[in-house]
Amino acid sequence: MRVVRAARLHLRDATSDKVYDVDLIENEALGTPERYFVNTRYGRRGATLREGSRTPEPLTAEAAARVFDSVVVSKINGGYRRVDGPETSAAPEATADGRAAVLRARLSACLHQSWAERDRDRLLWRIGELRLAAAAPDLIALARALGPARASYALVWALARAAGAEAGPVLATIAADAPGSVVRDLARFALAAPLTGAYRPPETEPDLPGMVARPAEAGDVDGLCGALDGLARHDPGRVGPTLVALGRRAQGSPGLHATLCAALLRLPARPPYLIGLRRLFKHAEMADDPALFGATARRFETAQAMYRAGRSHAYVPDLRRYVAVDSARRGPEARLGLSTATRAYMKRRIWRALRKRGAAGDPAFAALATGFLLALGPEDLDSPTRWTAWGRQPDGTWGRQARARGPLARNWTASQLLYRHAPEARPRAGSLTFLETGAIDPDRRDEAFPDLWSARPDLALRLAAEGRIEPVARLGLRVLRADPRSCAALNAAEIGRLLAAPHDPVRTFAFGIAQARLAAGIADPAELAALVAALLAAALPEARALALRRLAAGAPVGWSNPDLAAALLTSPEPDVQAALPDLARARALPPGLAAPLVARLVAWLRAMPPEPDAAATAAIRGLRAALPLLWPDRDMPVASETAAALIAHPAAAVRSAGLALLGQSEAGAAGLPPESWDALIGAESEDIRIAALFLLARLDDARLGPYADRVVAFASGPDSAVRQAARPLVARLAAADPGLAPRLARELIGSLFRAAPDDAYAADVVALLREALPGECAALDDGTLWRLLQARADGARRLGAALLLDRRAEALSVRQIARLGGHPYRAVRDWAMAAFAADPARFQAAAAEAVLLVESDWPDTLAFARGLFDSWPDTAWTPEALAVVTDSVKPEVLAFARHLLRGRLRPEDAEAQVLRLLEHPAPSMHLLLTELLTEQAVASEAAFVRLIPLARIVMLQVLRGRVAKDRMAAFLRAEALRSRARAEALLPLFADLTLSGTARDRSAAILALRDVADAHPGLAVPLVWRPPETRGTVSVSEGAR
Repeated sequence: MRVVRAARLHLRDATSDKVYDVDLIENEALGTPERYFVNTRYGRRGATLREGSRTPEPLTAEAAARVFDSVVVSKINGGYRRVDGPETSAAPEATADGRAAVLRARLSACLHQSWAERDRDRLLWRIGELRLAAAAPDLIALARALGPARASYALVWALARAAGAEAGPVLATIAADAPGSVVRDLARFALAAPLTGAYRPPETEPDLPGMVARPAEAGDVDGLCGALDGLARHDPGRVGPTLVALGRRAQGSPGLHATLCAALLRLPARPPYLIGLRRLFKHAEMADDPALFGATARRFETAQAMYRAGRSHAYVPDLRRYVAVDSARRGPEARLGLSTATRAYMKRRIWRALRKRGAAGDPAFAALATGFLLALGPEDLDSPTRWTAWGRQPDGTWGRQARARGPLARNWTASQLLYRHAPEARPRAGSLTFLETGAIDPDRRDEAFPDLWSARPDLALRLAAEGRIEPVARLGLRVLRADPRSCAALNAAEIGRLLAAPHDPVRTFAFGIAQARLAAGIADPAELAALVAALLAAALPEARALALRRLAAGAPVGWSNPDLAAALLTSPEPDVQAALPDLARARALPPGLAAPLVARLVAWLRAMPPEPDAAATAAIRGLRAALPLLWPDRDMPVASETAAALIAHPAAAVRSAGLALLGQSEAGAAGLPPESWDALIGAESEDIRIAALFLLARLDDARLGPYADRVVAFASGPDSAVRQAARPLVARLAAADPGLAPRLARELIGSLFRAAPDDAYAADVVALLREALPGECAALDDGTLWRLLQARADGARRLGAALLLDRRAEALSVRQIARLGGHPYRAVRDWAMAAFAADPARFQAAAAEAVLLVESDWPDTLAFARGLFDSWPDTAWTPEALAVVTDSVKPEVLAFARHLLRGRLRPEDAEAQVLRLLEHPAPSMHLLLTELLTEQAVASEAAFVRLIPLARIVMLQVLRGRVAKDRMAAFLRAEALRSRARAEALLPLFADLTLSGTARDRSAAILALRDVADAHPGLAVPLVWRPPETRGTVSVSEGAR
């Protein structure tokens, strides 16, 4: 006996660590063709394996080989991996030629013998998988023998993939006469696909509804999805055939193909789209169509099942109720589809289609896998989860082991492609998920069939540059890094694609290659310019900085190559746009470069979509700003017809660029028809209005005059950039029309008193008035100026502040200048303080009004005022001036008032100040008042009457003002003892003090009442004299003595 073939399989998951061995044994002693057995050994790794056999009776070599393959494939589908050799060598036969010979022999036997349909279809499927062109004659003969009525799905599959163009007539017959729509559609798709070469029978019927055909042919993805959605609502039975027809037509139209694949990524794997999606997947699998395969496979791989298989009724979240499964999933208007079993089958079939190609060494594996991986997006990633579970340790013991699910754990196909050989990744065939027992190294070659990936560096480049999720991009990056020759062969355009990738590892890798190339030197000027242009377009700031340093050094010259110049002018990045003025000043644009550069710029603008994104809009604005730098003499070689085509573009940003190009050309405004001006100036887009205003500036005064009202409206309109662009035109209009200036000044000044449409409005209008209407600003009367300065509207205050700086101090009164010390604008306050310092005699002469300066809320003004007023002579401080200061209620002003009164108050003025202080509400002035209280200060009865309420306030304060209370109490007691009338007026106050306040104040009030009673007998003092109590002799105990 001898072992003909052997397979060693291994499965390890969360709770299992098993091996499965399969042997194909030949018993030479039997001497008959039926001498082969298939034996198995299985069990837990490290333990004694159980033995078994899959062949109770000996079989022929072919039959035993089929059993052997079936066992191995079933175990691999169940999650086992082969550990006895690379997957690409898992050949069922000794060599590819031997395998082909065996399959051809079986096909010949099938052609001449009666095989069961199931066995025949399995053979045909395998021939189609391997694309055995040598089997074409027998396949065609078998198809003719069976006829269209008995043609199966597997037969069409094999004919299309193995026979190709030779099978065209047979496939056309099947497409016309086969009874089943599945077989018919597959044959029709094969005839439309590149599988059958140039053989293309004419379409016999229009398959597409008009509402679907129009957006599909126009490349409108949104419109196509909307049309399919409308068809699904009104005629759901036609959705599936429509998708199949679209897939068929797309084989001959690259534009339609891209549109369909983009639309399929948005369609739900739900009725009525489900049937069409499944058939398109099968068609793409047959045709090895990477994009179509990827789009349909992604829809099934990421779909959620609508119901659990095996139940008669199911709750469908999409329908929000329970439905009978059998009735809801049948018919053209089925509402239910994609059970858990169907979804699992589709997920397994997607990976099986790829695995079979990989095992056979088919180059289509990498192409189809690339199509699938590029279809994945960030929305397909899950949040990583981590936990621990009990499991068998490597030493055989049980313990807690770390477990994790990565972002792609539930994506069976993606996980198989990316992590099939990762020791930390374990497939779970039951749930079709992957577990992670540790961190997977992103730079390690763990992908499935690495040899096939290494043979396609072009696909690795696509994955790295176009992959929308980082795990996919890293796969391409690993393949490129492992192949130095491919990296060295990358040209500037390919490096630019990598630099534009959305993932940092890819951009960093590309930047390293570009940096090394520049350091080594590039002899070809065109290649050098292309590489620098790619760096300018990169998202990495350090890449752009490197390119700008090279350009600043003159190697290469920025304007030496039209593509490089176009990259500079169309960059949306602020750092590149900021470097343009220096580059333009360093070297002028060569005459021979202008025309090709303009042609590239125009082509770039024409290719813009109707609604450019933010980056494209920023790039167009940067281009508009850069044009005057390169063509300062306005000699840009742009034809009026070219600019007109851009001005007619649906994108507002492109229209504004067209106006900018026209403005830098020799034709200028003359190249624009007169009837176009109203439409451009009245456009909704700010960019268009600004560009139109700049172009208007090239008109002479006579042609500019009719647009005066529009220009003036823009100069005070709601857009700041438009207002600034209109400002020079207003100046020209005002100079040309003397009657316009006064009217415009009145309107603009009036608008400043109203609510501003935006924060920049006030500054823009003030700048407009000062630059365009300086005469009207200088002619404003002092009353209007004061009204502007005191207005509540910020715009009016801003204009007043701007005009005040040109006025002399004599234009305003002393009181007005003092009030300006509290203005919110620093320039106004500085002007007021300068007026005080320049003419002190004027302000000292009107001191009562000048001291209003201390009422300012601004610390700078208050500090200035204190320093200035401290320097005034005593003669300047009249009682009226002091009264203004002391009447304030601001703490900082009152502190200054107390300072003035203590140092500048004349004795003869004390009585007047005391009378004012008696009514002051601030407690901080009470202490000062007690310092000024004298018999002379309150000699009049009116003053004394006003003193009593203030005294009550001071004396009844709790735990406050002790010094003021003591002074007030002493003064009132003295007045009460001096005058019987005043004592009688003070008795209620003293009586109240005996009932409230602190103990100290109560005692002082009682003593004051006693003294008043002694000094003025007969007064009704609220005191009762009681004799002291008589106490007896107190006995003291002997012990106490």
